[in-house]
Amino acid sequence: MHRRLYNRAVLDLRIRPRGPLLVRAGHLKPNASPPLQQNVIAPYGDSMESPYIPGTSLKGMIRTCFERISHTCGIKICDPLSQNSCGSRLASAPQSTATDAEVYSKSLCAACKVFGCSKFAGRFNVRDAQASGDAPPTRQLRGTVAIDRFLGSARPGSLNDYEVVIGGAFNTRIVIENFELWQLAILGFSLFDIDEGYAQLGGLKSKGYGLVSLEFVRCELFFNKRNLPSNRLLGVGSLVNEQDRVDFGYMPEDWLVMRRPATVESASGGGFSGDLEYESIIDVFGLRYTFEAENAIRSLFGALPKALLDYASRGSGASDSRD
Repeated sequence: MHRRLYNRAVLDLRIRPRGPLLVRAGHLKPNASPPLQQNVIAPYGDSMESPYIPGTSLKGMIRTCFERISHTCGIKICDPLSQNSCGSRLASAPQSTATDAEVYSKSLCAACKVFGCSKFAGRFNVRDAQASGDAPPTRQLRGTVAIDRFLGSARPGSLNDYEVVIGGAFNTRIVIENFELWQLAILGFSLFDIDEGYAQLGGLKSKGYGLVSLEFVRCELFFNKRNLPSNRLLGVGSLVNEQDRVDFGYMPEDWLVMRRPATVESASGGGFSGDLEYESIIDVFGLRYTFEAENAIRSLFGALPKALLDYASRGSGASDSRD
């Protein structure tokens, strides 16, 4: 399934810290006394020590939200760190001639189908979030100390200093290829959860660190098929041939009709009201949509829950799940 591109979603985001943010670099700041834990930094822009948010940190946070939402909908998800994870089961299985379709449809949970595992490449990519030149973040020193429960004073030797990021903005890009609409729906819910403060980024979450807001800057959708109507949103199940759809276990009728400016109708009925202004371009490769208004991008994701409910009602997922 990775040998050919059927569809692609590209989402540009701007991340704004709503308080202190600490994505630990994994080492102490050199020559600092007392020892100082600092954010990840990299040479970028005008500064040789510009803080940034690693794509791995963003991907991990989004996957955590993706898994939680999947569980909420009754979709089975593996524990990626357990011996029963999709990657562990594939690694311990006897050498076989299983095709990509058999692995995708029978051996992967919903999260591993998107993010991948140790034995199967994912289709989700997120770039490092670099500090915006227009709104650079401020680095600030903060400290914590343990309180002696008997004396009520600071316990000697318990001071911890942190160099956190305050304010500013970070720009990143998310790309997902060969997606089904239910996968795009859970991704949208995950991003909404992060934006509303139900998920935090980095460390010291119990102290209130890591709250961020998301600005949806631009979204581009591409569908690699000719002669498509210019108002249709298609999952990969509607772009492959019928044999591949059955082999991979893709959802049937995986499409939505977008009606400008205010409604969206799904293949199985239902609708959504919202601002769906977009630009459509038809070229020799297929169909391309561009959404440049934040309300339009949010409305696009808000139109997809029906696809998620249809998938959840099918009882799809890995055979061994984490409760």
